Amino acid sequence: MHLSMVHPAPSPSSPSPLVLHERLLARLRLRHLRLVDALATHSNLRRAAEATHMSQPAATQMLRELEVLLEAPLFERHARGMRITEAGRLLAAHARMAIEALRIATEDLASLAAQASRPVRIGALDAALVSLLQPAMPRLLSQHPQLRLVIEEGTGERLSAGLRGGAFDLVLLRQPARLEPGHRFIPLRSDRMVVIAGNSHPAARRRRVRLRDLAESRWILPPPHFAVRQALDAAWSREGIVPREHPVQTLSPHLLRSLLAQPDVVMPLPHTALDRIDSREVVQLKLQLDAPIEPLGLLHRPDDTGATVQLLIDFLVEQARGT
Repeated sequence: MHLSMVHPAPSPSSPSPLVLHERLLARLRLRHLRLVDALATHSNLRRAAEATHMSQPAATQMLRELEVLLEAPLFERHARGMRITEAGRLLAAHARMAIEALRIATEDLASLAAQASRPVRIGALDAALVSLLQPAMPRLLSQHPQLRLVIEEGTGERLSAGLRGGAFDLVLLRQPARLEPGHRFIPLRSDRMVVIAGNSHPAARRRRVRLRDLAESRWILPPPHFAVRQALDAAWSREGIVPREHPVQTLSPHLLRSLLAQPDVVMPLPHTALDRIDSREVVQLKLQLDAPIEPLGLLHRPDDTGATVQLLIDFLVEQARGT
């Protein structure tokens, strides 16, 4: 049995972003966003209604209001529950960011009411945690013992979105291809691609390795959007060779240890990430290749930067210049 939900009839032309934005500001409520988030999580109207503490008819009516408001279906109902549409998936992602930003605002207000110092919220890539924050932390906490930090790891996309939405005060990531209006990027450490292998790899003891010497090796490749993967793909393209891809794709140091123990396996990674690799079990190949990647640095919004955040920014810039 197939159930269908009545969706708003498509309009002859979609509203402009400005018109839609003004419409949402005037009519959108937080309960709309909570419902979309719950539906995306549960894929079931009854469970979503329970999670948001409303009746199922009220949830149905609220979803219908939202779809009319956006002039787009957000969910399709079927016999086993609800299937989210692309528009629904996009809205749910932004709904979660809005709800998270509101949670942070309430914590900040509570801290202000208690006259407690507000923590600085930092988002960082794994490579930035290892190469920028970790070496700076002992001196930072020694010089500024009153400083409170909340540090989260994430992808570049999530970090940028969190900075835009107010979830982070600053983020440490690679230089973006383009800057959002009102954002400033400060490069702190240059970077390049390197290739590692286990001690048993034939190229491990060579004084000079060319990329084509590794054509028969199996490569543990990061996802295509990673800077190091893009640098590697460009290098292979210049050689006119397609690398052999390892069936396992992972960034876990624990799994890498066993995978790189195989004598034909190699992996590209940023030079800044070498600090978290055990040099007793793997070796950086002496690859004759110029493969720079975007520098690691600090992204923030100067107009929203308070005194405590600026103190941290100045410290990280000074630390980077001294290393």
